[in-house]
Amino acid sequence: DCGIAEEHAVSYCAGLASNGMKPVFAVYASFLQRCYDQIIHDVAIQGLNVTFAVDRAGVVGEDGETHHGLFDCAMLNTVPGMCVYSPCYFDELRGALELSVNEPSPAAVRYPRGSEPVKPDGFTPSLEPYVFYGSPDAEVILVTYGRTFAAAAAAADRLRGEGTGAAVLKLLRVKPIDGSCVKAVSGAKLVYFFEEGIRQGGIGETFAAMLEDIDYSGTYRLRAVDNTFVTHASVARLLEMLGLDEQGMYSAVREVLNPHE
Repeated sequence: DCGIAEEHAVSYCAGLASNGMKPVFAVYASFLQRCYDQIIHDVAIQGLNVTFAVDRAGVVGEDGETHHGLFDCAMLNTVPGMCVYSPCYFDELRGALELSVNEPSPAAVRYPRGSEPVKPDGFTPSLEPYVFYGSPDAEVILVTYGRTFAAAAAAADRLRGEGTGAAVLKLLRVKPIDGSCVKAVSGAKLVYFFEEGIRQGGIGETFAAMLEDIDYSGTYRLRAVDNTFVTHASVARLLEMLGLDEQGMYSAVREVLNPHE
């Protein structure tokens, strides 16, 4: 416990790493915001292998609006050489921590408060940078990362049950995004990115830019926390309010496919 001196903790980790150690800094996502300067100046510029174990990623419910972990992805997304993992399940969390410790450069593993989400039938967690739940050739691809995957998979199952070809692209490594997954969804009629984080500068905007770079001709939509602070409520209520629960994602896709319903 660094006693609300997270800036010092990052510089201390940099000192350890520069002497051959492999420090792991466990920190709330909301408190990592204090460390932006140290991450860049003391860690990233030197390419040091410091691992950031970023707890409370996403909305956290009754801790209040100050504790939501909604800015860490957008913040770390700007840091050159940084690798960021966002697991959904415990096996992925353990594996991502091991991968991060063995990265040659700075790495972060972000994970939410609470229990493990339900795994969809037939889905096996993986340490690959990305996996598909359903066919990559589906006409509708939902893209997401972290715990949001579980709700996205349920929404895709509902869409398939109604005859819509739908799949989920689940990102484990959100920075850097593997370019092959962007190419893999380029044939979809609709790519809809759902992000439990701030929209501005986030992973969804990066994904959109990568699609544009390969001249994607389909429809792209992004739902994230858009230029606002999120209030105090239960996690379930907040995800419902943000349209990031199963019903919200299902309805968002249906609205694009059938705008006149």
